[in-house]
Amino acid sequence: MTSPFLFLPPKGLKARRLAVGFLSLAPFLFGLLALGLGPDANWDFRNYHWYNAYAFLTGRIGFDLVPSQVPSFYNPALDLPYYLLATHVSARLAAFILGSVQGLNVVLLFLLAHAALLIPNARQKVWACALIALLGMFGGGGIAQIGTTFYDNITSLGFFASALLVLRFWPRFFEASWGKALGFAFLCGLPAGLMMGLKLPSALFCVGLCGALLFVTGPLTRRVWIAFGFGLGVLLGLACSYGPWGFFLYTHYGNPLFPYFTGLFPAPLDPPATIRDVKFVPTSWSTRLLFPFLFTRDPSLVGEILWRDLRLPLLYVLLPVAVALRLLFGRNKRSPDRFSDFVVTRYLLWFAVVSYTAWIAVFAIYRYALPLEMLAPLLLVLSIGLLPVRLQPRTMLAVFALLAVTFTIQPGDWGHGETWLAHPIEVTVPPIKDPETRMILMAGIEPYSYVLPAFPPEIPFIRVQSNFLSPDQKSGFNEMIRHRVFAHKGQLSLLIPEYSFAMARGALADLGLSFSEQKCQAVTDRLFPSRLVLCDVQRSNVLVSP
Repeated sequence: MTSPFLFLPPKGLKARRLAVGFLSLAPFLFGLLALGLGPDANWDFRNYHWYNAYAFLTGRIGFDLVPSQVPSFYNPALDLPYYLLATHVSARLAAFILGSVQGLNVVLLFLLAHAALLIPNARQKVWACALIALLGMFGGGGIAQIGTTFYDNITSLGFFASALLVLRFWPRFFEASWGKALGFAFLCGLPAGLMMGLKLPSALFCVGLCGALLFVTGPLTRRVWIAFGFGLGVLLGLACSYGPWGFFLYTHYGNPLFPYFTGLFPAPLDPPATIRDVKFVPTSWSTRLLFPFLFTRDPSLVGEILWRDLRLPLLYVLLPVAVALRLLFGRNKRSPDRFSDFVVTRYLLWFAVVSYTAWIAVFAIYRYALPLEMLAPLLLVLSIGLLPVRLQPRTMLAVFALLAVTFTIQPGDWGHGETWLAHPIEVTVPPIKDPETRMILMAGIEPYSYVLPAFPPEIPFIRVQSNFLSPDQKSGFNEMIRHRVFAHKGQLSLLIPEYSFAMARGALADLGLSFSEQKCQAVTDRLFPSRLVLCDVQRSNVLVSP
């Protein structure tokens, strides 16, 4: 098997230079694309990606209460690098660097393709791998995430790195002693585990990477041992990247995964009902079986934005058909099967099958499946390579499938600002009298915690209504919110978008509070004009006791 790390062609100086040139320059293409798409203003960025990093660095966790709603409890480590970068350089440079880092996926996709494809001509192989890698990046969901803070194309770096390590060490898994094989597998699992700890929903790809090890080749007992070692590496990576945050959540809220999995970790501050988002998970077998076709026709089944990309439904058809025909007819005996490496093909295809099965069962949110979209062009080629026909028809079919995908892509858009600013966030707040004795309340379910760093740091922000809890729900966390509000003796204000006045009025009424629309001042937000206002809050004569 060709080592995925020996990507430079062993023969041909021109091919080697071509590969080096592509791998050196291609990531910066996505930095330029991030600039072309415009400043990131997606819902999650405005809700928590900016604020969570700010709160962690300034010690505001616990001082403010759930300003970014449910994600207030997410691990902030993934948000820190971009926040630190964007607060020290211009918005354009920060976006270019973020896009370029996300563009490193093209390098890993190239290496995976180079490990898989068996093309004798070195220059042709470099071109084929480069085009497959680029197509992997230019997907309907992939383009939408370039330069954004969803970070599914950041965690993917760890999963692709783990896959490359598995393929690099695969012969040693069976040649080395049991102890060394366990050590190699342990090393392979570390990158995936680190990324899982940064973004827990990406656990499904750890399952895919580990589960695929059981279906490749070699003695079953050794494969189980390798999968066990890989799992240990995942757990260590998870402990390193999530352990400190999980310990914080456990010591403060009684649950290392708060506010999820409350059945496993019951605690006084648990929300009254589960808050796991299962609205996209298909509930019938007919929907599950046809899901790739259904969500390609109607993207709202798997997310909140419109896009189109045929790669996953094509793969969903081609892979089982190719496997069935291969099992039925075998490979073409009259011509050498020189399409792809057996181990790489089998491992990557099983990785996709196991990961997709986990994805559709747990989340079915398309942006969580971004690594599968990125890998799909290569998987399409590998699936076609299984067909029991001559090499030339398989090659032509692969080219046709990739062209069909290329010319039907319609990228999504998670939301961008109208123009580049000097800084990612530019907010002007009205003059605030006596900030050291003021508390600002937040209500509604709109995302606007990103403006909080513009306010005086001595002001606490308490969100009394959110997608985490409503004021009328009975829970330990609501009691804590009510206690904080009623214990405050100074002036109360309300920060709210104008279009959420009705929701805010009801939320404040549950606390015996009210506000007047005539006593509101505008908060100027230059990134995402959302008509934010800061209003004075009045206490009623009869307070609602906490």
